[in-house]
Order: sequence, then structure tokens, then C-alpha cells
Amino acid sequence: MIAKGDTRSIILDTISQNPGLHFRELQRKSGMATGQLEYHLYQLEKENIIVKKKDGKMLRYFSNVSGTSMERSIVFYLRNRITREIILTCLAGKGNAPAKYVEKWLRNASFREELDGLIDDGIIVKSKNGVSLTDRQGILDVLAKYRVSFLDSMASALISLLGP
Repeated sequence: MIAKGDTRSIILDTISQNPGLHFRELQRKSGMATGQLEYHLYQLEKENIIVKKKDGKMLRYFSNVSGTSMERSIVFYLRNRITREIILTCLAGKGNAPAKYVEKWLRNASFREELDGLIDDGIIVKSKNGVSLTDRQGILDVLAKYRVSFLDSMASALISLLGP
């Protein structure tokens, strides 16, 4: 059991409130030294209290004691620039992204790979008319639940989507 206020409790609370943080974000929010944070993350992972997931060159950290695995998947994809664009495009289209967007995404190898991951993890489904979110309301619920954690990245994403 982790004692309230101890180092691991601080790390776990930070991850629980901001799931999908990468190491440097976690370090900034917790104020811990690199070695100290690495050690405690290792111990929390060894005890299966947290999990990490690779996102390109980064590792993202999630709590195993709060949220569902689907929530963790949604947050993971919302933290990635490419998959966030796909999800936001679907949200803007009331849950659907028209075929013209899918065609554009399929021409780009990075988007194609990420699109496959979204399909494999059950976040979206592909049809002849485009792609659709499998649970639009679930994604909106996750965004509402962790909105403070997403403010900066979501604002940047919306600006790039709506910009020139």
C-alpha cells in the first residue's frame, strides 16, 4: 500500500490526474529529480500499479488502479498528434470522418499506421464512407474527465485544424 504524501503517492496521483504523461512532463509536474523519478516509476511498474506504453520515441505512463483499459487507450491516442487529428476530425463530423479525409490519411504512411492502430484497438471502424468512432460519447466523456490535462494539446490541435 502506498502512503498518502509519499513519493510514489505523488507520482501515482500525478499520473492518475494526467494519464498518458511522458517522462519529462511527469518530471515537471512532480518536481522530482531524474534518478528519483526513474527509480520510483520502475518500482510502481514492477508492482503493476502503473503501466507504460511506447508512443514513437516516448513512453507514456498510465495508472493501473484508476480508469478502464479503454479509457487508457483513448487517452493514449488523444496524446498523439496524428491520432488526435483523426479523432478530432471524427468528433467534428458527429462521429464520422468523410472518405476524403481517409483518402488523405491513407496516402501518408504515418497516418496509415496510426489509423490501423485505432482500428485494431476498437476506437474507430472503417467503412466505404470513411471512418467512424465506435463510441463517440465515451471519447467525449474521457475528454471531459481529463480536460485540464488536455487543455494545451487540444487547443493546439484545434488551432491547427481550423487554421489556414
